[in-house]
Amino acid sequence: MRVESVEDTEKDMEGQDLALAFPPGEGYLDLRENPRSIEAIAAARQYLPLRNFLSTVNRADSAFITASAKAKCDSPAAAAPGQAYEFASQTRLIFAEPSFNFDRERYIGLSSSLKQLLERDPGNAAHAVLRISPCNFPDQKRRGFCLEIRLIAQGESARQAELRWGLGLARVLQALLFTARTLKLQIGG
Repeated sequence: MRVESVEDTEKDMEGQDLALAFPPGEGYLDLRENPRSIEAIAAARQYLPLRNFLSTVNRADSAFITASAKAKCDSPAAAAPGQAYEFASQTRLIFAEPSFNFDRERYIGLSSSLKQLLERDPGNAAHAVLRISPCNFPDQKRRGFCLEIRLIAQGESARQAELRWGLGLARVLQALLFTARTLKLQIGG
């Protein structure tokens, strides 16, 4: 899998603050607190790999919490003429341990570990972008970070692109679980 790691700046070219907020606001579904609320997420109902990803990442014993998730398929006409179909998802994660969210080095370590694990797959049917972004935590009145995982898969048909995406998302989930185990060992949990 091709993997790119990116760190966002805190402001865009016009000086506007780019930081996200956690919790994101009205309409946010806390899947850790209420796992059944996954039924309210249309993309999770429609795409089983996303549903499995969200359910696993938000388990009570998970090292992570999702802040948002979405998935969609673009036809060649929507992308560019002559190109393959594309299926993509975007998920934003924070650490379940609140203090970790203010430690940039934790996110750099997480991104680096995920990149290393995902690049072990020699295929190029999927492309992942791991983006460390600023994130506001109003409940703690602090600014920290989050990790956005964008996964893009291409195929000669919409179905093939979706299947490749599903396999890629399963690899991302495996890498997250492996990294979480390593993290728990490091902190003695």
